[in-house]
Amino acid sequence: MRLNPELRRYLWLEISVGRLLFMPLVLGLALLLVAVWTIDPTKPAGGQDFLATLAGTSSVGYALSVILWGARAAASAMVREVAERTWDQQRLSSTGAWSMTWGKLLGSTIFVWYGCLIMLAVMLVSMGLWEHHYDAVSKETGQSIAVTLLQLTVGFVALTILLEASVLLAAMTSVSRRESARQLDVTIAQIAVIVIAVFVFGMLDNLESGQQIPWFSHVFDAVWFAVVSAVLFAGWAVIGLWRRMRVELQMTNMPVMWPLFALFTGFWLAGLIMGADGATGVTWTVVIVTVTAMFLTYVPAVLERVNPVHLRRLIEAIGAGQIGSALRHAPLWIVSHVLVLVGVVISVVLLMLMEPGEAIDVADELAGVDLQSLAAGTMVAAYLFVTRDLMLLVFVWLRGRARRAFMTWLIWMVLLYGLAPLIVASVDAYTFLPAFAPAWDVPFVDLSIPPVLWPAAEVVLVGLLLRWRWRRYAASSLTSGG
Repeated sequence: MRLNPELRRYLWLEISVGRLLFMPLVLGLALLLVAVWTIDPTKPAGGQDFLATLAGTSSVGYALSVILWGARAAASAMVREVAERTWDQQRLSSTGAWSMTWGKLLGSTIFVWYGCLIMLAVMLVSMGLWEHHYDAVSKETGQSIAVTLLQLTVGFVALTILLEASVLLAAMTSVSRRESARQLDVTIAQIAVIVIAVFVFGMLDNLESGQQIPWFSHVFDAVWFAVVSAVLFAGWAVIGLWRRMRVELQMTNMPVMWPLFALFTGFWLAGLIMGADGATGVTWTVVIVTVTAMFLTYVPAVLERVNPVHLRRLIEAIGAGQIGSALRHAPLWIVSHVLVLVGVVISVVLLMLMEPGEAIDVADELAGVDLQSLAAGTMVAAYLFVTRDLMLLVFVWLRGRARRAFMTWLIWMVLLYGLAPLIVASVDAYTFLPAFAPAWDVPFVDLSIPPVLWPAAEVVLVGLLLRWRWRRYAASSLTSGG
């Protein structure tokens, strides 16, 4: 069997006899140093406290190793290759996108995997001994020890793949966007993964043995639901990394996977929010999926570099009615935003068809308010605000200063969504609040001017500015080309 060349390269770089011997020695001493204070030589296997401390310490060590060490190793590998100018040589090799993906994902963190698997083995053995001598694990979880160990193994491995694939994808996209490499890219990618990890582990920490999670009208075991969710999202992270690798290898991707991921995420989230709801489930499921996909549109827009050449080809393809060519040149965020528009239209229709008072229970001061119409108007306003933001992003990119484009756009977002609403609220000018955010807080907002008109006017204004900037960019391109 021929070993993956990318994995083989990392094995030569990362693995040595000394490191293989050093890792278990250090981990063993560290675990014993923490757990030795709880050992009771008179009891089997050192006592329950010793086994519990050993299992808990190894699980915490596993999580910290992945978050602090594995994530940084994955991101550093990508940044280091670009900085040392070896990445271009790899892209010209005969290695395919999929082989390069899993070879780099596993290879760049192979030594981290080695340490994590040691800690996972210690955790599983400790829990096995704990169950064998004291029957404590099955009593605590309410299920057999084999099921518990399976859940832990699959869950930890899936979370490791999810976090490391995500940080590698973020680092690769960040480096590609600026065509250079900085250690700051590693830090930014790691911070993003730490935020994800805190959310994931916080959610898992709230799970209790035997807890049930309603998802739409079905009830699932909470731990199994979390494990399966981790596996599914890890799969999506690997798919995203593979698609990014195809772009790096100059392969064409049809913009399909990101809309599917947004749809999946929205549907997964809708199931949790709706729980066991029945009559209004379809309408609010569509609304939640649409809103989720709407805000996920920011992710590819921010991560990917705006390519004016592709935009020009996209405009030409649309003008010529060439749908296939238009899809090939369309950025992910444009495709996603167009599909979200379909979701907004469907959501508005479903909301307007609902019976008054059917959607949600309201407080007394809102009893006379048409919440269905308000929710529909808010969705339209939110879509227009996102449209404005995306147009502003293209506007700053066309200025020609790619390194400063994102920071300029980010400053605009802070001003529009943060500072401006605070100023408006501080002077009690709530009539103008819908100009900066989708209006929802009905008792404090004067709706004499339909809130949708504000973002619609802003879209028109930014559209005119974008048209002006595009013409200037096209003229400068022709001049420089000539």
